[in-house]
Amino acid sequence: MPAKFKAMEKLLAKKGIEFLSYTDEEGSQISYAFTNNMLKQGIIVVLSEWEYEPEEDEEESEEWEETAETNGEEQDGWEEDTDDEVVPEQLFETTVSVLLTKGGVSYEFGIYADDRAVVPVIYLYRVILDLIDIISGSDADSLLEILESVSTTVSSSDDFADDPETQRQMNILTAEHLEKAARLLAEK
Repeated sequence: MPAKFKAMEKLLAKKGIEFLSYTDEEGSQISYAFTNNMLKQGIIVVLSEWEYEPEEDEEESEEWEETAETNGEEQDGWEEDTDDEVVPEQLFETTVSVLLTKGGVSYEFGIYADDRAVVPVIYLYRVILDLIDIISGSDADSLLEILESVSTTVSSSDDFADDPETQRQMNILTAEHLEKAARLLAEK
């Protein structure tokens, strides 16, 4: 577990919340936060941190050149001073989401996303703590509606009823996250 999360792990443990992390095969940091009751119900909070290389969009670049060439006199309006542009060597993304299964349907609620290289740990701590408080204080009948109301994105395996393979993959991914969280807890 990264050193920056050691204090958060201890603080969450005082609230009865497990916080377990691992680095996946692509080098992303994945952390799970949950109570024992949440895990039994098939609900986890997932904190993911990715670092990746920017990709130049060749199609967009070609469209830009075409537009500049065909606009003739307007070309000056389309030109930009590329000397001032700084292309980042690395891009970052930190996300917090809630994964759960209910009635054979997998759900992912996107709660937080940030593209800064360093996200203050206190932000992440507060988001996780508040989410677990919301989940723990909700009854099973209203949980989906409440999570949807605090989410920026929502997807479910039912969204892919016309694409059985994608639907199956979403169910598998959710199950794998839940199994990984249970394994990490058992290894603790």
